[in-house]
Amino acid sequence: MLDAKILVWMFKEEFRLQASFFNRSYFFASSLVMILFTFVMGMSLPMLQQAVAIDDILLAAHWLILFYGFGVGGFALFGERILERRFGSISLLLGSGYTLPIRHRRLFFLFYIKDTLYYIFFTILPMILGLVIASGFVSISLTSLSMLFISLSMAFLLGISSSVMLFTFQVRWGSIPVIVLAGALGVYLTVTGVNIYGITAALPPLVCYHSHSILIILEVLAAVLLFMVISFFLTKEIPMPYERKASENYKRTAGLTSKLVPEYGPILAKDIMDLIRSKMIFPVVFTFLMPLIFLYAFIWFIESVILLNLRFSLLFYAVMVGFFCTLLYSWLSNIDISECYNSLPLSMPFVIKSKLILFFFLNILVAVPYLIAVGLLKGEIGLLWISLLLMLTVSTYVGSVVAYLTGLFTNSYLLDAKILTQFTLMVVPILVMETLLSFYYHFNNYIATFCITGLGLLLVAASFILLGRLNNRWMGKMFRIA
Repeated sequence: MLDAKILVWMFKEEFRLQASFFNRSYFFASSLVMILFTFVMGMSLPMLQQAVAIDDILLAAHWLILFYGFGVGGFALFGERILERRFGSISLLLGSGYTLPIRHRRLFFLFYIKDTLYYIFFTILPMILGLVIASGFVSISLTSLSMLFISLSMAFLLGISSSVMLFTFQVRWGSIPVIVLAGALGVYLTVTGVNIYGITAALPPLVCYHSHSILIILEVLAAVLLFMVISFFLTKEIPMPYERKASENYKRTAGLTSKLVPEYGPILAKDIMDLIRSKMIFPVVFTFLMPLIFLYAFIWFIESVILLNLRFSLLFYAVMVGFFCTLLYSWLSNIDISECYNSLPLSMPFVIKSKLILFFFLNILVAVPYLIAVGLLKGEIGLLWISLLLMLTVSTYVGSVVAYLTGLFTNSYLLDAKILTQFTLMVVPILVMETLLSFYYHFNNYIATFCITGLGLLLVAASFILLGRLNNRWMGKMFRIA
């Protein structure tokens, strides 16, 4: 009974936390967008079926939801940091074990259930509702949609349960065993030359959708329950925050950064040390890199398994780096609580610019090796130089736009309707043009290169204009929570 009450409180906490950052209507806004999106997809289903087989669409949908669940389960990796992190005067129920006689494992398990139910009812269910509405206009069976909801939920449960188990394993014993296991699996699949399409088509939730087998449902639920139990026992009990020891190296770090950017050297050194000492450098890079890896894996799946040649070149991946870099800036603007800066002789534009410098450095550190790896895998390493130009110009522009519009409050401001509209109008047309140029490069590389270079110069010029206006927009603003 007590667990049910805590679970209800956690849902209320989620609602109030989001409402305090944005507004109460936002809690349902993402679900409404999902309904609209799947409604449009449902209405266009007859045209889609002329290009792609319905079985391939279902295959891609189930694996997308599986990976989506895997990504959501990443909260297990940040569980300890969630406990240590406070949003000003706000602390999460997950951290109640510090002051109340309740085990952290129990709270973590309830948090796990809360997140699972939240994403099923506010993501997967709206997807199905959009298709249900579309079924009034096109031929879609309501029975098949009911089964689709069950199978997609099963795929999500498999993804989140396996992810939480994997990450709790990593938190307890480190990353090396996980990396070795993933590497061994990759080598096995490569050496044995197994039928990848056959393996992906054998995904139990997908098989269940086609067969309507209750036995498969029970088997999947049993596997999910087993993963949850293993995760429960692997989760650490943390009676108090960790005590971390670090050597004094601020002067050396500040000396190095001051040589590169004299004006911002001290605060840049402080941010670098924050990332390293808090061990947040891995989550920051991981959060930026994972969508890029997933993008490559998904496109590889479409081209190599479903056998649809959509001609995604290295240039396309360079454009996507520019889009996903918003995640990187969002993390960097949120690694510390900026309220403490109010007692220091620092202005908001100054701190924003220091975050941008670190953003550009980490963006290059992650994106360049990623593009080199993709170029080698796709046999397009000859496109590396133009891809680097594309990545740098798009990333510079997108980072400048995000910094100008949201300052240090990206996590909340970027979800404000007005600012999100401004961001969309300023960024999406650029991404569309650069994406079209990446496809046009196959037909006329000279004209495409000329256009990419010209547009890149315009983006850099626009970035300098936005950075020059930071003072007008943010000077005099108080540092605060989100």
